[in-house]
Amino acid sequence: MLTPASAPLYAKLAIKPSGGANGTASSAAKTLTHLAEPYGSLAQALLAGEGGKLDFKHDIEPWVGDNAGVFVTALDTSKLPQSATSAQALLEGGLSSAGAALGAGTFGSKGSEGAIVLDTSDVGKAQSFLSHRASEQGAHATSYRGVSYEVSPGGAAEGIVKKFAVMGSESGFKSVVDTSLGGAAVTNAPGYASPPADAIASAYVQPEALLKAVHGTNATTSQGVSLLGQLLAGAQSASLSVTPTSNSISLQGEVHSAGGSTPLFGQEGAKALGGLPGGAWLAAGVGSTGGTNLPRALALLQGVASFASSTVFASLGGPSIEKLFAALGSPKAKLQQDFGSWAGSGGMFVSGTGLTDLQAGLVIASNEPAGSRAAVGKLAKLMQGAGAQVSSASIPGTDAAVSVKLQGFPAVIFIADGQNKFVLGLGQASVEAALTPSSTLAGSPAYSTATSTLGGGIEPSLIVEFPTLLGFLEGVGLSQSSGVSTLVPYFKSLGTLTAGATSQGGVEHFRVVLGLASSTQSG
Repeated sequence: MLTPASAPLYAKLAIKPSGGANGTASSAAKTLTHLAEPYGSLAQALLAGEGGKLDFKHDIEPWVGDNAGVFVTALDTSKLPQSATSAQALLEGGLSSAGAALGAGTFGSKGSEGAIVLDTSDVGKAQSFLSHRASEQGAHATSYRGVSYEVSPGGAAEGIVKKFAVMGSESGFKSVVDTSLGGAAVTNAPGYASPPADAIASAYVQPEALLKAVHGTNATTSQGVSLLGQLLAGAQSASLSVTPTSNSISLQGEVHSAGGSTPLFGQEGAKALGGLPGGAWLAAGVGSTGGTNLPRALALLQGVASFASSTVFASLGGPSIEKLFAALGSPKAKLQQDFGSWAGSGGMFVSGTGLTDLQAGLVIASNEPAGSRAAVGKLAKLMQGAGAQVSSASIPGTDAAVSVKLQGFPAVIFIADGQNKFVLGLGQASVEAALTPSSTLAGSPAYSTATSTLGGGIEPSLIVEFPTLLGFLEGVGLSQSSGVSTLVPYFKSLGTLTAGATSQGGVEHFRVVLGLASSTQSG
């Protein structure tokens, strides 16, 4: 869609998906977002200027085509989610919030650089729409390489380029013109993979270039950008696409990495997940967590902890959890020195249906028993410095163990090492289950189902059973608590989330499948 190959981030989004309002794509999006017009809401958010409002049926539908493309060459993070609270708002706002983050109102000389490129079904009406916007913004007419357009005092440009409606920064608009006149397009960029014909969304990212293009408020600490940078560390490019079915939405793609980089997930992650306790309804596994992968694994864990502390644990010691992970992420923690040399594959699990049988733990395989044993005391000291109460403990099958009590948190956390495993467990029973599980996920029906769902020889490295999660939250009285109650309607629409990856020759292929509940179940 006339996007330059140099763009570090490009996304293509359906505006009028195949099948119409009652088709598979529309039904799946409605179930997931709880919006009556999910694609129309996305278009409205993309095209509305700052403080402006549009009506899809009246203002956009008469002229817009099937798809919209968005690319950025410089990204202002002040428009992106900065915390778990913003992530929750993203869920509540659905596709409209996602569109607003990269919408027309964000582009200009003092915002993000790039453009939105839309198919048109009626060029004349599209031109009228753009002219009206330009008049409202006090824009003046100009041209570039024979293409007329209008630019506002704030540096926002808009015009028609080869039957496409283009809105963005002036530099973004000019790059679209250059591409239309023979410049290299994103489809020819290194590692670009064409999306399936039935994709409702796709994206292409050049991680290193994108991180260099970030600016604005909290540019270096923005949670979403930081997590993306860690997860795609060493990656040269990533392509992904989203496809719907009648009962699921899947995300699939491939990541091209530089030689010598170790995948965080993949087959080793699936093996780690398979060794976790068999009754887990939430389980995740990652490959090597040591060496250069340690910062990536920690960033992922911090993201999970941040979201949990502001939702499920908002009134159950959430501030203490955030304080603890802030300490873990500080340079004083020396995690690379204390963990990097011995840490192998890792996993996280949650099982149980209520507080009496709840088990949860973080398990890391140890490649050097002496190092992991010493890490128990070092991590305990770090937690103590963050305000936790730490005491020595004795757990069968361990060589070292301590108990940790966080302020406001209702359970005791144990840190233990034994049987070539380093474990953080919620209560002693969780540690014992992690060390010597009575059964493992590898032999469970859930694992077999997840493998079948992913297909293509990919085994799961993530399984989340949302119906069980919802039942747990309701059973312990958390479904109406602050931070959780607004998420419950969305959880009711979901089935099981499964993800996995396989890697070969520097290319990692991944797939994520989110099951959707039927309208009867979700209602």
